Amino acid sequence: WEALAELPAPWQCPGKAGRLAPPLPETPRAGLTRAPRSPLILHPASWRRRPIPGKGCQGNGGPASRPTLPAPRAPSDPAPPPGRPLKKGIGERRGGFGSGEDKGARLSARGAVGSRAACCSGLASCSSASLGGSVGRKRFGKDNVILSDIRKPPDHIFHSGPFIYSDILDYKNLREIVVNNRITWLFHYSALLSAVGEANVPLARAVNITGLHNVLDVAAEHNLRLFVPSTIGAFGPTSPRNPTPDLCIQRPRTIYGVSKVHAELMGEYYHYRYGLDFRCLRYPGIISADSQPGGGTTDYAVRIFHDAIKNGKFECNLKSSTRLPMMYIDDCLRATLEVMEAPAESLSMRTYNVNAMSFTPEDLAQELLKHIPEFQITYNVDSVRQAIADSWPMNFDDSNARKDWGWKHDFDLPELVTTMLNSDTRVAQAN
Repeated sequence: WEALAELPAPWQCPGKAGRLAPPLPETPRAGLTRAPRSPLILHPASWRRRPIPGKGCQGNGGPASRPTLPAPRAPSDPAPPPGRPLKKGIGERRGGFGSGEDKGARLSARGAVGSRAACCSGLASCSSASLGGSVGRKRFGKDNVILSDIRKPPDHIFHSGPFIYSDILDYKNLREIVVNNRITWLFHYSALLSAVGEANVPLARAVNITGLHNVLDVAAEHNLRLFVPSTIGAFGPTSPRNPTPDLCIQRPRTIYGVSKVHAELMGEYYHYRYGLDFRCLRYPGIISADSQPGGGTTDYAVRIFHDAIKNGKFECNLKSSTRLPMMYIDDCLRATLEVMEAPAESLSMRTYNVNAMSFTPEDLAQELLKHIPEFQITYNVDSVRQAIADSWPMNFDDSNARKDWGWKHDFDLPELVTTMLNSDTRVAQAN
């Protein structure tokens, strides 16, 4: 910054009337690096900046433009290792998060969770109270986890720790959050799910794809470790269904699935092109008593517990024989933290399948009858949801996750039902 102060004013952007920013000193001061013969676009977060054609500069009358991404690796350069350790740099506190040094994380998001710690910080896009609250705050301390959303939070979320407003479609807002909170990890959960996305494709395209692009650019600019969840919906009717391996034909038939395949490929591209530390898990259907169904095809496996406790009966919108992979929320959250904390050298790929169990509505109903003998289930098949479910995997092959970073689930169907009924009973009594 001392070297910058010595450069003459005024600062003007390339492409504007007047002269370019003057060249950098031939001998920069110690600790500073520069790109030779490259005009400088002033930006507080970076010393190296290249001009963006057709864009203006903030502070000079032009529209705010995105800073350029890190310089891409030349085609002849060797590919990076499967992952890379978290850098000590912008947006990060000293310490670690996953190594022996890492003791906490800070989370923030629209439809997600982010984390800041005594060592590192994180941002996530989507209001995922379970990830940030039940795991992040218990593990790293409530003051080290920020939750955020575009909606006003319920009282128990608001009073449980820091909460901020964040919208993944507002790129400037995302950058401010990363800089102001010194974010180093980003968990991007914001998405419209399968059935809801089919009902509003333009909104799904904006949230699931444009929001992802914003997050990728912010993560690459600030050297963040980025987690983006994928889904069983990333597969299609031509994919092998039983089991479905990590690498195979995908070809999904929903905007949700298409956007998730796009996220997997873009994340992998940013990893190999810009060195972004991108990590992704393909979740099965996730079952939790802490949140209401959000419009997904597997939501019947959550609603059935609420209705069984409340009414003693349930109307299912899928066929009784529809088999889908499922996972309890505690396993899901543990898998997410384990893959984020895994040593970079242990990762053989950027996107992994994870699984715990696979069952049909009839299997789940039979297990419920052991606890609620009077429970009744009926079927009123929703053709849209059924078509989606019929194109999805029946069972996930997660052998690579188990081999590479030691993934192992704790909850099978009997444990899932017992835990959910106990949770739902407490919720019903409280209400």
